[in-house]
Amino acid sequence: MGVNKYGVGEPLESNAIKALDPFTVPSPPKSLEITSVTKESMTLCWARPDSDGGNEISGYVIERREKNSLRWIRINKKPVYDLRIKSSGLREGCEYEYRVYAENAAGLSLPSDTSPLIKAEDPVFLPSPPSRPKIMDYTRTHITIGWTKPLFDGGAPIVGYTVEYKLTSETDWSTAIQSLRGTEYTIMGLTPGAEYVFRVRSVNKVGASDPSDASEPQVAKEREEEPAFDIDNEMRKTLIVKAGESFTMTVPFRGKPIPNVLWSKPDTDLRTRANIDSSDNRTSLTIEKATRNDSGKYTLTLQNIVNTASLTLLVKVLDSPGPPSSIIVKDVTKESAVLSWEA
Repeated sequence: MGVNKYGVGEPLESNAIKALDPFTVPSPPKSLEITSVTKESMTLCWARPDSDGGNEISGYVIERREKNSLRWIRINKKPVYDLRIKSSGLREGCEYEYRVYAENAAGLSLPSDTSPLIKAEDPVFLPSPPSRPKIMDYTRTHITIGWTKPLFDGGAPIVGYTVEYKLTSETDWSTAIQSLRGTEYTIMGLTPGAEYVFRVRSVNKVGASDPSDASEPQVAKEREEEPAFDIDNEMRKTLIVKAGESFTMTVPFRGKPIPNVLWSKPDTDLRTRANIDSSDNRTSLTIEKATRNDSGKYTLTLQNIVNTASLTLLVKVLDSPGPPSSIIVKDVTKESAVLSWEA
């Protein structure tokens, strides 16, 4: 209203004006990311908002929510001033999502875009390769290799192995098998006389490791091993049998190629007196209704292209004595005589 010496003039009213600070809340923070995930914690980082609303940002408020939950939980009691925070106290195996608010004197911004759901679990990497495979056995058409598990499983259990092979004259590797559980495998269907090398990869849930060092080259051929007996000291003792009983001597052996087997006994044809049964790795000799004539030394001979091996087994048959024979009387007098005989 205006005033002069004649009085007060008509009043003039303005439009209604609300008393506000000359600034607003910030815009939401940007680029929310989750890093360094473990089974107990996650680290969050984000970027400053595009606008601080005309007033300096005083801090940030962070919230998290479990999967399938409706409730958001604030994880920092006081606003944080950095652009990074560690969220601890998580439950292993649960999935979490996060959002961030910026705060200034006018209040909280709208929340940032929600992060993707992340499971609380220790980080997992590719495993290290297993040991260099060793040649365990071989024939003309297959080769068996073995290896030991990797020193580092990548933080997750090893679920299998991949076996690869190639000719030494070639550069490309072929896969023999995937997802193999054990640490030994036989590669079948190889070309006789060809030379091969082998390598193995370990696999966890992330994927396959780098290949192991290649094995020593191996030719697909029959393995040569000199004959040998697989017996203990007990079998080397004399076998004592009562007359009329049956007995069997069984001898395990080895050798590549499979050796020829020959049983022998002086002055006895064992092909008619005994029953001989032989396989690729053992032989047995059985005699029915033993007599004293079956006592003595039994010789077992193994022979292949590499060498020959012999084993002697002793048998003693116990029987009641027979009558003496060849009685001779000499030096006869009226009072005495000298007798001699053969047992």
